[in-house]
Amino acid sequence: MAAEFKHVMLMVKDVMASVKFYSEGLGIPVKMASPGWAELDANGTTIAFHAAESAQNTGDSPILSFHVDDVMASISTLEQMGATLEGRVREPSFGKVAAIRTPDGHLVSLLQTAMQRTGASISH
Repeated sequence: MAAEFKHVMLMVKDVMASVKFYSEGLGIPVKMASPGWAELDANGTTIAFHAAESAQNTGDSPILSFHVDDVMASISTLEQMGATLEGRVREPSFGKVAAIRTPDGHLVSLLQTAMQRTGASISH
């Protein structure tokens, strides 16, 4: 049997603050939350937060990447919640990209696709 991917886990200083950051800042639904463990549903991928024993055990987790409707608005919302912009907002041919650091020091990538930027729609 092959390994089955279950979730992305981030070690955080404050589980409930992280839940608020991702749920209110990025609109990711909360599956369950407690001070020691929480799970959010990012379009079928679970993002799990585990309470770290010390602040030194945070920030070394994977980079989480999110598509957003408006990079600048997302940055503004997340900065108000304690995030910091990492570098500058870039505008490659495929869209607008920014990297932010969460209050726990995790790196999060934000992408606003060129289709979103120009107001065009994608039909499925």
